[in-house]
Formats: sequence, C-alpha cells, structure tokens
Amino acid sequence: MAVSVTREGEIVVRIPDRLSWKTGHEFAQRNQEWIFAHASRIREELEKREQFHWTEGALLLFHGSPRKLHFERDYETERFRVCDTGDKFLVSGPFTEQEEDEPLVKAAMENWYRKQARRFLEERTAWWADRMGVSYLRIAIRDQATRWGSCSARGNINYNWKLVLLPVELADYVVVHELAHRIEMNHSKDFWKVVERELPDYRQRRRRLKGYESEINQKYQD
Repeated sequence: MAVSVTREGEIVVRIPDRLSWKTGHEFAQRNQEWIFAHASRIREELEKREQFHWTEGALLLFHGSPRKLHFERDYETERFRVCDTGDKFLVSGPFTEQEEDEPLVKAAMENWYRKQARRFLEERTAWWADRMGVSYLRIAIRDQATRWGSCSARGNINYNWKLVLLPVELADYVVVHELAHRIEMNHSKDFWKVVERELPDYRQRRRRLKGYESEINQKYQD
C-alpha cells in the first residue's frame, strides 16, 4: 500500500487488488498527519502559483540571482525577444497590454532559459566528467516535473532546464550526482562516496536545493 499527494494537491491511495477499500481507508487514516501536512503545503504552493504573473516587474531567477522583467514595445517584429542586461530581463516585442501577452512572454522566457541551460549544462558536464574520469553519450534538456536529472545505463543524461535558475554550485551538485551514476548505477553507499569525493559538502547543497523547489514550482511549473 502507498499514499501520495499529487502536484495538484490530490490525495492518492494505492492498494493491491486483493485488499478491500476499507483497508485502504484505514491505511489513509493512520497516515493522515503526513497527508494533511503534504496536501497543505502543495495547496499553498498552488495558491502562490495562481498569484504569480509574467508581467512587468515580476521577479525571476537566473543562476540564483533575481532579475526583474522589463517590457519594451517593438512593432517591427512579430516575435518576443529576451535580453539579459545583468540586472533585469528585457523582453521586447509587439505588446498589446492585454492578458494574451502573458503566455507569449512566458514562452519566450522559457525558450531563452532552455538555450542557456543547454550551453551551461554541456559546459559543466564536460568539466566535471573530465575531473571525475567518466564519459557520457548524449545530453538532453527536458521539462521534468519532479526530477532535476537522470542518467541511463548507456550514459545518456537528461537535465531539467530549471537547473539554470539555481546557483551554479547547486546545479553542479546535480551534474556530479548524475555523472556519479556512470560509476555506480544506484544510490548505494558507494555511490554517495563518489559524490562526496567530489563535493564534500553535498548534503548541504542538497538541502539548499530543496529550499528553491517551492519558488520554482510556484513560478515555472505549468
């Protein structure tokens, strides 16, 4: 039996076919404290997500630093373009000052983030792989809902584009974590020794990474 809370705040109880619904209900009751705590946290995040809008002055992340969104009208183009000025994101395009602009701004920003993520993560992976003495095949940049990264047995690595939102040292933790799977394809003690050899403070980095999840889920999840 298992109980989980979805990203939408729904409570899901899974039980084997041979067991009764009553058994599942009793199992949920025994775990109600855990359920209420997680459901409450997720619903709070959903409320915050609904309050966030990709509009002028909104605060976004890039490598852990906040950037303000700033809009500039440009009627000579049909597309929205993004420029990082160092202290803000300048988005230029055919703004209409209507609600229809927001999803276009979001799409432009996410497209820009993905391009930055590919360049950044390819560089960091190559650097760490050389340091760790491991190889890999292909890097893919994806929009994963619950994972920062994954590594297949063949050496293909998937990264979440949202890693580019984090401070570099936290993104490095994910890179090292995935490359460590090229040595230990599990999460055994030997695996964590590989990670610790490269990042003695990996536990602290992992805790800090958790601290960013709420804001990232609030602003960047669909």
